[in-house]
Amino acid sequence: MATAVIISNMGGPDSLETVEPYLYNIFKDPDIIDIPLPERWREKFVRWLAKKRGPESREIYEKIGGKTPLTRITEKQATGLQDLLNAEDIDHFDVFPAMRYWHPFIEDVWTDVVSRKYDRIVILTLYPFYSTTTTGSLEQLIKRLNADGTVADQNLLMISRFGSHPTFIQAMAEQINRAINKNRQYFDGRNVELMFSAHSIPMRRIRKGDPYQDEVEEAVNLLKPHLPDNVNIHLCYQSKLGPIKWLEPQTDQTIDALAEKGIKHLMVYPLGFVADNSETVYEIGMLYKEQALSNGMEWFYRIPSLNIEKRFIQALAEKVIEAYKQKFL
Repeated sequence: MATAVIISNMGGPDSLETVEPYLYNIFKDPDIIDIPLPERWREKFVRWLAKKRGPESREIYEKIGGKTPLTRITEKQATGLQDLLNAEDIDHFDVFPAMRYWHPFIEDVWTDVVSRKYDRIVILTLYPFYSTTTTGSLEQLIKRLNADGTVADQNLLMISRFGSHPTFIQAMAEQINRAINKNRQYFDGRNVELMFSAHSIPMRRIRKGDPYQDEVEEAVNLLKPHLPDNVNIHLCYQSKLGPIKWLEPQTDQTIDALAEKGIKHLMVYPLGFVADNSETVYEIGMLYKEQALSNGMEWFYRIPSLNIEKRFIQALAEKVIEAYKQKFL
């Protein structure tokens, strides 16, 4: 008996030359850009948008090393998860990292895994909170890839969220508390101002029933009891794209508002980002930091994503084992 576990994240360019095709792959996904256009016009629009945003995005990736750190981190997450799963001794597990919009593409990993004739296949999203724009898109892709029924339903398991899992909450709490203790000198005699910056999504998705906002807020409420009493939490959303209304308050607006209140020390946690990427390293760590300091703040600290934190990998393993036993045993 053997089970393949495919862990999937968004992906990112592996060189400056691949930034534009990466953006094209993102924008052509109707779950990301859901503007109702005829196919031929949509194709033209997507290519124009990727070309338009390409130079700015290349500058961003140049500032963080010329490529995304997410792919390498996900590879390490896969290795750690495989070790923990096989330590359970209930099956043999092989774990494969796969990306939605760049190499290694989910399509290629799926083809490889299916060709190896595993007894079971588990798809684990690395988006903690369910959204039609992320895990929903992944689910639709898997349905298309398995449209011929090559993998029987009873042998295929999709794990679509883990944002409220107790060990995941514990992993985030431990990481945040370590950061607070490490920087204690900035909070002596004052409250800890902690900003949770989650990825935003269009409000029309929320109005159509997307549970993302509810799941993000649930995680924040679950985290609160694990944090010191003097922590003030500010939940906001980043990475808005285009002119339509997205979830608010926006991170940059929140920084401005806190600066106006005289806040001098601010700690930011990238909520829902389980691997560092351009949105955490650049957007939070550089862009928002510069904004905060230019607005009069004296100290701005970006807590890293969970990346390969042992407790986080443990959370993933527990989630897989729990879902595996429920479906297969």
